[in-house]
Amino acid sequence: MKRFEWWPGVALAFLCLQLLSGDAHARPPSQNAFLKQDTWHTTSSGVAFITPAGWEKKEERGGLFLMRAQGIDASMAISDSGADSPDQALRNAWKQYSPSSMPVLRSEKERPARNGWTMVRGYNYQSDKGGDRILRAQVLQKGAVNVAVIIDAPPDVMDRREAQFTRFLSSVRPSDFNPETLAGREPRDFDGARTAELLRFVENARVALDIPGLALGVVQDGEVRFAGGFGVRRKGDPRVVDASTLFLTASVTKPLTSLLLAKLVDEGRLGWDTPVVQALPQFRVADSRLRQKIDVRHLLCACTGIPAQDMESIFSGDEMGPMQVLDVLARIEPTAKPGELYQYSNLMATAGGYLGGHVAHPELPLDRAYDLAMQELVLDPLGMAATTFDFDTALSGNFAAPHGVNFLGVTESVPMDFNRMSIPMRPDGGAWSNVNDMVRYLRMELASGTLPDGRKYIGQNALHERLKGQVARGGVDQWYGMGLKTDRRLGVLQAMHGGSMAGYQAEVFWLPELGTGYVLLANADAGAQLRSVLSDRFMELLFDTDYGAQERLRELPGLMKAAREERRNLLQTPIAPMLLASLAAAYSHPTLGRIEVRTEGGRTWFDFGGWSTEVAATQERSPVLETISPSVAGMRFTPSLENSVRTLVLDDGQRSYTFRESTPNADESDAVSSSR
Repeated sequence: MKRFEWWPGVALAFLCLQLLSGDAHARPPSQNAFLKQDTWHTTSSGVAFITPAGWEKKEERGGLFLMRAQGIDASMAISDSGADSPDQALRNAWKQYSPSSMPVLRSEKERPARNGWTMVRGYNYQSDKGGDRILRAQVLQKGAVNVAVIIDAPPDVMDRREAQFTRFLSSVRPSDFNPETLAGREPRDFDGARTAELLRFVENARVALDIPGLALGVVQDGEVRFAGGFGVRRKGDPRVVDASTLFLTASVTKPLTSLLLAKLVDEGRLGWDTPVVQALPQFRVADSRLRQKIDVRHLLCACTGIPAQDMESIFSGDEMGPMQVLDVLARIEPTAKPGELYQYSNLMATAGGYLGGHVAHPELPLDRAYDLAMQELVLDPLGMAATTFDFDTALSGNFAAPHGVNFLGVTESVPMDFNRMSIPMRPDGGAWSNVNDMVRYLRMELASGTLPDGRKYIGQNALHERLKGQVARGGVDQWYGMGLKTDRRLGVLQAMHGGSMAGYQAEVFWLPELGTGYVLLANADAGAQLRSVLSDRFMELLFDTDYGAQERLRELPGLMKAAREERRNLLQTPIAPMLLASLAAAYSHPTLGRIEVRTEGGRTWFDFGGWSTEVAATQERSPVLETISPSVAGMRFTPSLENSVRTLVLDDGQRSYTFRESTPNADESDAVSSSR
């Protein structure tokens, strides 16, 4: 499962595009009925850029190209006005975009150069449409060419359409840009020396990022070049991580669930184009017309227009069951047209797994059917004997405990309670596995469905259909298939999927055409930063090139520390007595449940029943209460009054949830939701 990503984190990363390489012009993969294409354009000086699917290039005036999507209060613009300097390009862009006023600059920062540009500078502005609105610009320079781009959107649109904004930004390149390609280059052998260098990099990263333990597996040409552990299972505990240590794999479960569906397709028990309602009659979404259009391939494609909605599972934990999961999905309205937008939906992926289980074992409840189908069709045939969906089994043996960074910047072990939400959502993110088992899975993928003993496990057509792009994501030539991400920016196909839960990070990465890949499992949130550089270092060693992975690793600890300190300086703990006195002792929401507010030793906690977190207050005129416990930091609750009733409003970037003051005798079923 992909842990919920809060807007502050997204905002910090929004214009910081990955440096792996320049993007080649997109070559669209095989299409399904939902897939829609981007459109390339060129300015008068030859600067190329794309309009993402669903957006239209509305206006051209004085070198300004303006893009908007129907019904969306947001704009993207690029200005190529012939300016003779970056500053002039920025001034011209604002005169064209907003002739009546120049916005107030909040901050500016040099950005990493990309796509052949020699200088990239980012600007953050105060919008006159409201304090929360995102208003940003970039200026890009190469030689005499100076262009500016503008992004203007409310936070909820930015949150929902981040991939499209990133796709536009990553597409902008000068006319003479020739992206690097690895196509046709012979990969190096991961011999002893290269493997040792990769292991040194991983261990250096583990120490630098303060990750207590991790495991790595490397496969090339059908052979396991390395499978082992680094560090310890729990900070302060001498027991080491080895190749048998279990980690929660989070959303790396998705490729396994899509493999289950592929196996059923290969056996002729299901079709990728089978209507979901035919295979799983319990399946619903709020739009009945969309329900009829959704086929099996769309359940794991992040392409149906159904947005993320994770709060019910986050707050309900393991109290939900499969039917409750489907009930939440049944209430969600689409926020985009099918195929228009990459929207990562944990609920849809969970429904996909339960559909597979139901097809295999219609006589069983959905959760038991999924578990048994996975065991019979995926885990047993691949020899993944240690992989399990049973939390109690996983936690009773050789497992790695989760870790996060506390409010003071210290890495510590965190409770498992939050992660129990993975139990009812297990087709999406609930598998426990070790590196030994995961390399068995990876070897099968790299061998196109053949097992090490030469037996055919699955046909190539069913297996590789999962790699076909279903919707555009992120940068140019990056796609989401069925529970798998793909990338052809370097001219060779890369397949991958990552996973995040409280205190855990995981990733599987491979090159299907070159027979090489790796698996990473980590027991700390900082594993996300290791994931961000490991694929680059892997490619550097494989092709004797340099993408700056080692330099970025050296910079990461300082950047992470600075970001933590910046955020900490905006928060106040202990909470001011007047604000604390204004809070009710308890709040409730009809679907998310109850919040108990308690103070111990000057620290204030929100207890949600299944898990709890410390909170701090923002230092603002109207303070917001923000969760600060490790691995669950960043949720924001706004205290308010509604008809003299005290409330806490939680906003997840897509919708808001109002918790109302609760008394000991209150019947939560009588509460009225303010969710939107």
